[in-house]
Amino acid sequence: MVTEAELLFQLGAILLLAFIAASLAGRANQSVMVGYIVIGILIGPKMSFELLGVEYNGLITDTSLVEILSFVGLIMLMFFVGLEFSFSKLKKTKTPAIILAIIDTSIGLFVGFVFASYLGWPLIDSIFLAGVIAMSSTSIAMKILFDLKRMSSPEVEFLIGLVVVETFIAMLILAVASGMIIEPETNAVAYGQLLLGMAAFYGFFVWVAMWAVPRVVAFFNRIDNDELFILFALGIVFLTCGVAAVMNVPPIIGAFFIGMILAESKVSARIQSKLESFKDAFVAIFFTSFGMMIDPAMFDTVIWMVLLIVPIIVFYESIVISAVSYFIGFSARAASTIGTSMCGRGVESILYASVGSEVRGATMGAQLNPFAGALCFSMSAIAPFMVKHSVKFANTMARIVPRPLRFSGAIISRTLGKVVMPSPLRIFKGTKLTGALLMSFVIMSVAALMADGILHVIFLVADCALAGAIYYIIRYEVWEIVRHVNYSNIGVNANDRTPIVDLISSVVFGAVASAVVIVAAWSFFWEVGVLVAVGYGVSILAFMYKAYKVLHVEGLGVPSRVYSFSRQAEAQEEDEVVEVPTPVYGVVKTMPRDTRL
Repeated sequence: MVTEAELLFQLGAILLLAFIAASLAGRANQSVMVGYIVIGILIGPKMSFELLGVEYNGLITDTSLVEILSFVGLIMLMFFVGLEFSFSKLKKTKTPAIILAIIDTSIGLFVGFVFASYLGWPLIDSIFLAGVIAMSSTSIAMKILFDLKRMSSPEVEFLIGLVVVETFIAMLILAVASGMIIEPETNAVAYGQLLLGMAAFYGFFVWVAMWAVPRVVAFFNRIDNDELFILFALGIVFLTCGVAAVMNVPPIIGAFFIGMILAESKVSARIQSKLESFKDAFVAIFFTSFGMMIDPAMFDTVIWMVLLIVPIIVFYESIVISAVSYFIGFSARAASTIGTSMCGRGVESILYASVGSEVRGATMGAQLNPFAGALCFSMSAIAPFMVKHSVKFANTMARIVPRPLRFSGAIISRTLGKVVMPSPLRIFKGTKLTGALLMSFVIMSVAALMADGILHVIFLVADCALAGAIYYIIRYEVWEIVRHVNYSNIGVNANDRTPIVDLISSVVFGAVASAVVIVAAWSFFWEVGVLVAVGYGVSILAFMYKAYKVLHVEGLGVPSRVYSFSRQAEAQEEDEVVEVPTPVYGVVKTMPRDTRL
């Protein structure tokens, strides 16, 4: 039994040491999260060594109080993450933001599952390991751009939309994964009860959003006393988390959803300002507690995992995501900034590791926590360097990429940019049917991966049918765009535009066909996924070379930049400020636009 004096000593030591660690991390130009985790490792019960005959076994040996306070900090963290999810932020950037968020998350999860399969981890642990690897950090991306004075760049508002959507996707995946694991029985009745509870949970939040919030907000506005306001706000947050727990949904997901619902209300700014300090203190305890759960002796086990996965993450974020960004219409510089900014790993990864190490049935929690801590530390150190040199990286890629690839990439960017990127003069209609089919395909693929037996076969057949429909629909909708677009100034001078349609439809359908093969073969031979991904990449290069041979006309140049932001976006007034999302921890600032960048 811990005495009162010991409890007070532990709490005071944690807060003061966390303050020192955060200050040192800030001086080293690192995230305060890194400082919290490091100090947590040093004072935690799993730290043990002997120096000059003196044995040290950690400053905090009983973590019962810390675990309770950490859980409160986790709830507050997720509530503030939800407060940052604003549909108004997606109003101008929704199409490119949603596309990039889905692609980035899908590639990251695929890489994570391949990595987990290579390690031989069981399914439950693989889900959370994939989440640790896949989830980019909102706070780190914004902090890097702010420090580099790039918040005035036009692509930043698209990046903000991207990280908002990706955070939402991450929370949905976490809700489903945690829900499936809380009740792991495999019988149909158990899963039926689970699905019923989750359906009731989402129905509850629809009711809250449509009926309860408008009335609660009106009451909020009449509370002049700050003390009463804080009590009422905290009561709503924790009561909502309790409702989520009753419905077999993780309480942190309840905190995220109630924050998301209140984000668009008139009281969101007041809630943030009044609860900011309360949240910061408990979030610091959460990250410090996470560090306490890390066994330093496990670093020898996970260091090779980190060394292996870091270059893979850097490659797919800075190369693949940058290429995708360019294909949908961004300039080479903007695409490079977006890709490199997504390299950071932070709060979201720590969240997956924290939840994944505690769920029922998890067996690799001892490795998951130190792996997440080491990965976040490594990526938070690498990401600023990547973003700082993103322009040089884009220029280097423009020089070393072969001319056929630049030519075909310009064609793809010119075509897709007309539909995906926002424009004051919307000439082309969005490909809504293709989008609906792709969304249905993703849902059916996930269902096929989760099911077995006859259900797996049924979902797989439906997946194949959707893939066939996507092929024909994408050709029709792309043709409607291609026949109205002028390509003469990028080296194309052909009356027959069928090769352009073939190129773009091959890029899209190739990804769909590859996904079908991976879903069909994953449970039997996961290595097929890697082979198919490599084969898809090689086939795209082949299609791009073929398009160059058919469409290119000598003497016509290939521009280095295809999509240009409007002058209204580039030439802003000096006193205009860019809205920067409030980080889940740290200082909130706005920054004037600098049109010289």
